[in-house]
Amino acid sequence: MRKLFGMVAMAAVSAALAAGGAAAQDIKGPIPFPMPKPVATTKPILVPYDKLFYFASLPHYQEPAWVHTLVEQGKLPPVEQRLPKKPLVVDTKFTSDGPGQYGGVLRHVIGGRPQGWNWAAGLNQGYGGTEHTTMMCLVRTGPLWMVTPDKIEPLPQLATSWEWSQDGHQLTMHLIEGAKWSDGQPFTSEDVMFLWDDNISDPKVVPGWVRPGAFGEGVKLEALDDYTIRWTFKEAFPIANLYQMALQNMCPAPAHVLKKLHPKYNKDATYDSYINALKPENVPVVTLGPWVPTLYKADQIMVFRRNPYFFEVDDQGNQLPYLDEVQFKLSTWEDRTIQTVAGTADYTNMEDPSLYLESLKKAADPKFPNALYWGPRALSWRLDFNLSTVCGVDNDKVKALRDLFRTFEFRRAVSQGIDREALAQSLVRGPFIAPFPGGLHIETDFFKPESVVYYPYDVPSSKALLKKIGFSETSGDGYLKWSSGPLKGQDVEMTLTFTSAYTTDPAIADTLIGMMRDIGIKLIPQPARENEADYIRDTCKWDVILYRGDRSFTVPIQQLQDLAPLSPHRPLWHQGTADKLQELLPFEPKLIDILNKVRVERDTAKRGELLREYDHIFTENIYNVGLFVVPAALIINKRFRDVPAGAPVLAYQWSEDNVIRERMWIRPEDQGQAPELLPGVLPFVTAK
Repeated sequence: MRKLFGMVAMAAVSAALAAGGAAAQDIKGPIPFPMPKPVATTKPILVPYDKLFYFASLPHYQEPAWVHTLVEQGKLPPVEQRLPKKPLVVDTKFTSDGPGQYGGVLRHVIGGRPQGWNWAAGLNQGYGGTEHTTMMCLVRTGPLWMVTPDKIEPLPQLATSWEWSQDGHQLTMHLIEGAKWSDGQPFTSEDVMFLWDDNISDPKVVPGWVRPGAFGEGVKLEALDDYTIRWTFKEAFPIANLYQMALQNMCPAPAHVLKKLHPKYNKDATYDSYINALKPENVPVVTLGPWVPTLYKADQIMVFRRNPYFFEVDDQGNQLPYLDEVQFKLSTWEDRTIQTVAGTADYTNMEDPSLYLESLKKAADPKFPNALYWGPRALSWRLDFNLSTVCGVDNDKVKALRDLFRTFEFRRAVSQGIDREALAQSLVRGPFIAPFPGGLHIETDFFKPESVVYYPYDVPSSKALLKKIGFSETSGDGYLKWSSGPLKGQDVEMTLTFTSAYTTDPAIADTLIGMMRDIGIKLIPQPARENEADYIRDTCKWDVILYRGDRSFTVPIQQLQDLAPLSPHRPLWHQGTADKLQELLPFEPKLIDILNKVRVERDTAKRGELLREYDHIFTENIYNVGLFVVPAALIINKRFRDVPAGAPVLAYQWSEDNVIRERMWIRPEDQGQAPELLPGVLPFVTAK
């Protein structure tokens, strides 16, 4: 600890000496990071790794009575013929309410819109639980928050088991045998290889969820037979790669549907026609998931019905899921919480701080229809500077701004010009929100406050830093002017991109615009709908972006490619192109080296040490500007059984996977509270 504090002190001395024309005493900080107290309300019940899920052949299997009627009518094979040789078994001895009962509806509200059903080519299905429903992957990480610490590694899903070669350069994975897609066609290694060879490895299918570089240089994947695949790596024991094989990365799409649409196999196809072949209205969808997209009405609703070929059962032999239908109303993300609190929807991740106090007031009413669970501070907001010199640089102004963003003193001036405490309390008063230094989320297993270099709010320091790099002249309205170059005499101004999907982000943007005005920087607001913001970000057509952080900094081991330039298109704030790699900042090679060590480090404690070293360099150099962190609350209607206690909104995955929705169920007497929209419909068996 003394060594780390010594590093912080040296950083302060170095920054002061580098100030040049500004007196050392004019630039204050860094200071020890003020660690907040936790606010989580529910303690999870932990389960041994091999007890949560396992593969086994059971003596008999059951299905809902109405599905069995279709079997008796000859419209569907018997359940034992629809299941794999050894289904994935959910052990109900470790659930709070035991084996479930069939029937009922789960009502979601989402703000996204499906791009299409070709997730192999990187299209999303609208988020908010849709991806977790359609994509089944080689491994599963969402429920890992429930696993006891004696063994933590990705859980099996389509891969039943795996083993490393003695030298650690090869990983052999055994796939589930006899699993079928929702149209009854077999799942085999061909589906995995189609994903890898013709999507992930094809540079014309962009942007996919992941690129081969995320698994290390020179990685190779081959099929040994229908149910065995083998990875070959240049590195020995790249343990982190196992985590990369979870959602949304190594999640096969049906090769028997998509291959004939791919330009490699169809001379009349184009990459555009292939990527967009499975449009949102093309339902039902061929999937391995527990529910099948069966009805789509643009900007209204999507209805998913149970998959009669789903490969999971409970330990009593009941084919999962228990629920017959999942609905996704297409509205806004803010409306998701509003409708759930009102009782017209069943499930939300409450992520918008502006709704917290009102929701807490309603939850105090005994008639409130939902259970509300507060988790750790896993959500963060930050400012990203566009650090790329090769992506989206198409005029002199953009080039000048990118060079400015790559200047440490400027990033520090912005950071020290932000009053994080005032910003947090302006959104919701109380202990919920806390300052965030950037880097690793502060309530993770890897974080230690002494690893952080934290620069305090101090407007005089910001002004001194800006003066040091040549910004001293101001215009009549107080904004700094460029003193040289093609922008000489112009105001120091830049766009601030933010999503208008929540009320929180515009409020943050307004406050930041005022705070930056106080230090002489003009931020020009650029609000965008969520999909527009994603497009602007992905095409590098932005200056500064207000970004709500995700699981990259919560569970870094499974998102290493998002943390430094390990591949041309990541991280989001420093992208390269297919033709030009990123021009690295002086500290970025150190981050890359650390993350490459994390990838192959087998010891959990040593991985933690490496990640704290990463965090120190990240925050010392202000790779991006952290603003604040907040807890999120999981809100679920009280009629649902087997919701695991303490399920976090965000950990290895979002809560829709963390709660294991396929094992949630409703007592028959409560199922009438929400009617099915497609009763009796079984995808690919009966009509809508």
